[in-house]
Amino acid sequence: MASTLGQLIAMNLARPSRILIRIALWVTGAGYLFIEAREVVATKQIANITIFALLFVLASHQLNISKVYLLVEKLSLATRCYRASSLMFIASLMAVFDASIDFLISSASPESLSSSILISLFILGWVVNLVAVILTLVSMELFLPVMVSGPKTTPDDWASDTVSNSRK
Repeated sequence: MASTLGQLIAMNLARPSRILIRIALWVTGAGYLFIEAREVVATKQIANITIFALLFVLASHQLNISKVYLLVEKLSLATRCYRASSLMFIASLMAVFDASIDFLISSASPESLSSSILISLFILGWVVNLVAVILTLVSMELFLPVMVSGPKTTPDDWASDTVSNSRK
């Protein structure tokens, strides 16, 4: 009885915290976009934002394909797509981190930073880009075979107005 009460309390506390987390994520995202838009205008970092957006959209697409495979009960393909999506999402975060490093380098005056710190920032930016590219390539290597093969359908499935969830 006590564990059931504890689970009930935990479930009721989880709902508001999920709502608060979602609100915090949207506010953070909006704040990020506002700051980034201001910086893009100031420093013309269109390429960094475009790369982040592209990688994020690809991660979202991979995650949606994973959901499709879950619905048709193809767990190995769903897992593969989910792993690819996770790697792509991390690569998009690395692109944001690289944009932050680039902004730091461009906003710092040569007198304010020693040459060793500036060189360290350049190397860090290069390593972040390298990791982002490797994660992106690994993600696409995981995802391309799934995307090319696609779900197994027959010509009858395409001609039908209804979708059957039965496995053949």
